[in-house]
Amino acid sequence: MKPGTMMTMLGIGAALAACDCRPQDDARALSQDKELRAVMDNFTRNEVPAATPLVEKREVELIRLVSLTTQQSGALLREEVATALAQGLEPEAILEAIYQCAPYAGFPRTADAVEIARGVFKAKNAKVDENRGTVTAQSRLEAGADAQGTLFGQTFRDMAKNGKEGMPTVNYFLASNCFGDYYTRKGLDLNTRELLTMAILVNLGTEPQLKAHIGANLKIRTAEYVEQAIYNCLPYCGYPRTLNALRLLEEAAAETKADAKGSPAAKTMPGKDWSAFPVGRPNDAYARYFTGRSYLDMISREQVGIGNVTFEPGCRNNWHVHHAKKGGGQILVATAGRGYYQEWGRPARELKPGDVVNIPAGVKHWHGAAPDSWFQHLAIEVPGEGASNEWLEPVGDEEYGRLK
Repeated sequence: MKPGTMMTMLGIGAALAACDCRPQDDARALSQDKELRAVMDNFTRNEVPAATPLVEKREVELIRLVSLTTQQSGALLREEVATALAQGLEPEAILEAIYQCAPYAGFPRTADAVEIARGVFKAKNAKVDENRGTVTAQSRLEAGADAQGTLFGQTFRDMAKNGKEGMPTVNYFLASNCFGDYYTRKGLDLNTRELLTMAILVNLGTEPQLKAHIGANLKIRTAEYVEQAIYNCLPYCGYPRTLNALRLLEEAAAETKADAKGSPAAKTMPGKDWSAFPVGRPNDAYARYFTGRSYLDMISREQVGIGNVTFEPGCRNNWHVHHAKKGGGQILVATAGRGYYQEWGRPARELKPGDVVNIPAGVKHWHGAAPDSWFQHLAIEVPGEGASNEWLEPVGDEEYGRLK
């Protein structure tokens, strides 16, 4: 992977006009120098998005919000919050993106950004759910260590078993405050928070910590997706920090690849005779809902949606629920390899070619590959009234590690 590849500029487009929803008191300040504004708008709204098509628009907007918070921007952040609302982002998601900056950029910048966001909410009459915390003083350490363990490995869960008195102070703070007080909150899922943490650290230029969080993102997303996410920080942190981040990405990707080669689960991609269905393309659009890499090939988009999903060894999707007022749910048909399906509160079920799973609406579950085998299944969407999908927390390493 060559970090510079994705930043090939696609030509200078017409500059976008200033956002119509920007409060009037900022309009004057932001339009004083029209030439700078034109260059800025063209680069942030035209060129960077065109060069980073993998990153979902929602995540692009969240990266912009944390970048502006970290860079202590006032007027531009106020404008971006209004833009985020206009694009359909929930006020809770906007606030939680800003909250995520606190353990990395500190309370002063975060508190100022929260006040700016709430000012825009008030002006736009946007209502906010104020009950987004999920932990107590007694549960924050365990919940935080569990989030750490999901992203960085079982060691962090084990470290917290002896409680505050058995941990170095900084490790206690990291588990209980950094992860317990923030990563556990409603409004953003764990994988999105980890992407935003990486963006915050790109903006701060804190290299050792950034490399670790790039590595965590590489467990969730493809290297190309991570690279394009980093480029979305460029307009806010500049070229030196972006180039440093790309160098760290190269290092982390190489280390991840070397670790995979030494793993018993590491195998080359199956050949064409492995299954009657092709492996498909990297499932980047949904990568944040998977641990490990998956591939998707849509067999049918008419009448009934049928997706052919291939999981590399160890890959599984998050816990999730298919909702519907009537009907709905999903049917899985295993076609190749070996995998697992599990419903909440029940033992995992091994899946081999020919096995069928009927998943009713409203059932919390996950499915994916065995630790040592590629796995493929057809995912058939059952038509339903008011059907939707709710993605939840990842399947933890400890829980998954009990499977064979």
